[in-house]
Amino acid sequence: MRSLKYQGGWIASAIGIGLSLIGSSKDADAQKAYGAAALARGKEQNEFNKLAAIQAEAVGQIEVFEIERQADLVASRAVAVAAAGGYAGDITNLIADIEGEGLYRMSLAMYESATEAETLRHEGRLAEKYGSDTNVASGKKARATTLSGYGNAISGIGKIIKDYG
Repeated sequence: MRSLKYQGGWIASAIGIGLSLIGSSKDADAQKAYGAAALARGKEQNEFNKLAAIQAEAVGQIEVFEIERQADLVASRAVAVAAAGGYAGDITNLIADIEGEGLYRMSLAMYESATEAETLRHEGRLAEKYGSDTNVASGKKARATTLSGYGNAISGIGKIIKDYG
């Protein structure tokens, strides 16, 4: 009959192997969950940025309408002032200058809103890509952890066989 020390050593080694496998499995599960969460966050950020881009473009369009309204008011006021003062001189050039300035400001507002919208879309795509890459890397790390756990278990079994026959 084998000694209690012999049996206790064998049992402790076997328990250690089991706990190592359970720990590796739990660690792998946590890594997979982290990757899945990063992927979900990236997708959510991308969707949020798409909406923000649409809003940025809408703000630009509203700004264009307001600039156009102001340019029309300034041109109308210039005509009224010129007519009231009896000045019919170069009013056509003045109105053309006012309209040209309005067009410039409208174009600038559209450019700025389009640039902001594209930046938001790009940042959203980057966030989703980062989430996807993190998910892939976490999956690889989880598989490596699982393999490491199996390797440790096999090594422990080999030690039990060697030490306890």
